[in-house]
Amino acid sequence: MATLYSGKTGAIAIGAKDVAHMGSWSLELSQDIHEVVSFGNRFKEKLPTILDWSASADGAVDFDTNSGQKDLMDAWLSGDAVELKLQLDATTFFVGEAIVESLTIDHAADGAGEISISLAGSNAVVLTLE
Repeated sequence: MATLYSGKTGAIAIGAKDVAHMGSWSLELSQDIHEVVSFGNRFKEKLPTILDWSASADGAVDFDTNSGQKDLMDAWLSGDAVELKLQLDATTFFVGEAIVESLTIDHAADGAGEISISLAGSNAVVLTLE
C-alpha cells in the first residue's frame, strides 16, 4: 500500500531548528542532459551529466530569534551554507547543504506578512528513510 504524506507531518528545518510558520515547501531535483551528435546518425544521443537540486518554502513572516527565519536571514547575509531538512513525516525526509538564494517578503495592508525562501543546493541531497 502506498504511503500518503500529509501537511500535518511535514516540516522544514535549518540544522536542528525548525523553521516556524511555513505553509508549504517544494524540492526540485534535476540533471543536465548532454547531447552527443555523431556523423551518420539521424538522431541525437542524450546522456545524463550533472545533478542539481533546489528548494523553496512559503509561509508567514516571523523573524523572532526562535523561528528559524532569522537564521536564514543571517545565512543569506553571510553567504554561509545551511543544513536543510525537508520532512515528509517523522521518518522520511531529505537532507542537504544549501545556500539561501533569496528571501522575498510581502506585506499587504489587508493581510499578514508572507515570506518566500529560495535555496540552491550545494552537493548531494539525500533521501532518508528511517
